[in-house]
Amino acid sequence: MSSHAIINTVNVARLMTIGKVESVSEEFFDVQPPQFNNTIRWNLGHLIAVMDSLVFKRISQSSKLPEGFVDLFKGGTKPSDWTTTPPSKDELITLLKQQSNDLNETFANRAEEKLENPFQIRDFKLETVGDVIGFAIVHEMMHTTTISDLLKVINYQNN
Repeated sequence: MSSHAIINTVNVARLMTIGKVESVSEEFFDVQPPQFNNTIRWNLGHLIAVMDSLVFKRISQSSKLPEGFVDLFKGGTKPSDWTTTPPSKDELITLLKQQSNDLNETFANRAEEKLENPFQIRDFKLETVGDVIGFAIVHEMMHTTTISDLLKVINYQNN
């Protein structure tokens, strides 16, 4: 996939994620129906943290996130374990937008670039910058779908 296609896809995915949550009242960001392991806030923070860890830290060896952010949202964490105040809805949306801008600026023409240290996640071998961004896009859309599912259950319970 070309650099243009990868960046276009990540932009579309990110706009879909932002569009999904921008109009949702923050009071619903921390509702955790019993059918779910996490909340809207956790899922948003998690997809931001994974994009940062996979793309920025692994490829450019730098994180763009505030200190302690990843600790709240890395895999295996959950809101009931938090001992610090998580980012607000507005802070998360700002991070989503800023991360999208950073992706565009940093990786716009690098999709075909070979990784110095290719790696594997489950059955997926990631050898290029485009491979990593593509995997991160799939991951993001999985969590955006979970957010959609959370909203359906929350809305059903509140009607």
